[in-house]
Amino acid sequence: MSWAEGLALVERGAESEIRLGDFMGLRAIYKLRVRKAYMDPALDSRLRAQRTLKEAKVLSLARERGVRVPRLYAVFPSMGLIVMEYVEGPTLKEVVGSPGWQGLAEDAGLQLGLLHAAGIVHGDSTTSNMVVTGEGVTLIDFGLAEFSSRLEDRAVDVHLLKEAVTSTHPGHAGEFMEAFMRGYSRALGEAAAGEVEARAREVEMRGRYVAARRSVWQAEAGEGGD
Repeated sequence: MSWAEGLALVERGAESEIRLGDFMGLRAIYKLRVRKAYMDPALDSRLRAQRTLKEAKVLSLARERGVRVPRLYAVFPSMGLIVMEYVEGPTLKEVVGSPGWQGLAEDAGLQLGLLHAAGIVHGDSTTSNMVVTGEGVTLIDFGLAEFSSRLEDRAVDVHLLKEAVTSTHPGHAGEFMEAFMRGYSRALGEAAAGEVEARAREVEMRGRYVAARRSVWQAEAGEGGD
């Protein structure tokens, strides 16, 4: 990949590589969807192109609808490559608990609510995918995003965020979600936000039920093997 020479590798995952460099004089993130050796080359190329185009469309529509997301600079579907604005700053995960974090939690709710109002769900809505700048919270990493206005999908986004905050900042989780829902309600409206919050609680309870049943099955399997 000659184009990547001189670009600093930020992250390498199963689906993509993230590199940092310049584009037309601007600091930029280069996100490349990697080839999968186990997949038919033609199918792999088609899927990478489709997913790259979809992510670019998500970023474009989200920004058009007023969501704070990285600016899109260029898209190369045949390469599986997106070039976008580099958003510099700590993640929301890193600043929860510091002075003024409640306002940032509320802004995170506003941004995710605006995203949902635009008919998009994030798919990986954690505080690690929210960057804090002087403007507020910017949502990043739309690799799992989908075009959807389904109540269930919106609820899963909210549930994922609650799980992430509960895991990393258990002492602040309740206060965080209260602030978050204030912002979310501003974007989506009280009634719609209330429906999403109620469904998110159902999603949480279903997860607890599955986890409880799994524990029972594992215990029974252990007893049967003694």
